[in-house]
Amino acid sequence: MHRFWPDTSRVSTHTSSALAVGPRAAYFFAAASTIIYSSPPVVTCAVSVGVPPLALSLSRWAIALVILLPWASRRLGREWPKLKVHWPALVFTASFMIVGSTLSVVAVYFTTATNAVLVNASQPAVTALVAWLIAGTRLLPAQRLGIACAFAGVVVMIARADLDVLLGFELNVGDLVMLTAVLGWSIYAVLLPRRSYVPDGAVLMFLIALSGTVFLLPAYLIEAAYVGPFAVTREVGAAMLYLAIFPTLLATVAWNVAIRALGPNRAAIFTNLIPVSGAVLAMIFLGERLYAYHLVGAVFVFAGIYLAVRQR
Repeated sequence: MHRFWPDTSRVSTHTSSALAVGPRAAYFFAAASTIIYSSPPVVTCAVSVGVPPLALSLSRWAIALVILLPWASRRLGREWPKLKVHWPALVFTASFMIVGSTLSVVAVYFTTATNAVLVNASQPAVTALVAWLIAGTRLLPAQRLGIACAFAGVVVMIARADLDVLLGFELNVGDLVMLTAVLGWSIYAVLLPRRSYVPDGAVLMFLIALSGTVFLLPAYLIEAAYVGPFAVTREVGAAMLYLAIFPTLLATVAWNVAIRALGPNRAAIFTNLIPVSGAVLAMIFLGERLYAYHLVGAVFVFAGIYLAVRQR
């Protein structure tokens, strides 16, 4: 058990010394990653009719694995002596990212985008709870206020500033799946910066992508046996390629940098940007209108982020 569970006494010197970004850059990476993370629900909904969820999940990790191979292969030799010792703990940590990413895709097949975003807004609070349970990390008063303020902003946007909409909100199986995905992401965010050894960024992503491909392949084969084959159209291929490059590779690399530099609690507060950026993307690409409740909610979200990160 000791090999897998983190040392809660301190963040390792190896992990800390490996950081090459300051707080401002780390905040940028946290914001950029969550903005990119706001796009998969739109892409998944667009192709969900013809593609089963595990096939879509497997494709993003398998394509990412192929893309990463040229970069990671040059560094694997240098990292191999330590990887031989620490790979079980790293794979254990990566499994929570894989579970979170996979279940977030599955959830969209069973719930609405509105419900998924609202459940996802619980991540800062869930991350804070996990950090307290695993590492004994306590929130500062300003951080607690920031989480509450940002969550209120998300609720305003999702409910369209209408109390009847909020009171009519009902949980379903898809929402519970999304909540489990949030729990997986939160555990990953807490465990990663506390590892005694974290490899080079390309090697870490390669290990996560390899683990995701290996874990999901049997599950996909079982799914294929029941669902049957699906057609890889131009739209489906483009969706798979996008999910592999942007949310899986670029956003996860940026998220890894952010949580190692800022810690899980401060990084998690940026997930409340997802509905804000999602609304902006819908306006740009889907022609949806901007309403006053979008602006009110965004003000609360940005105020909450400021409160949560202003104290070092």
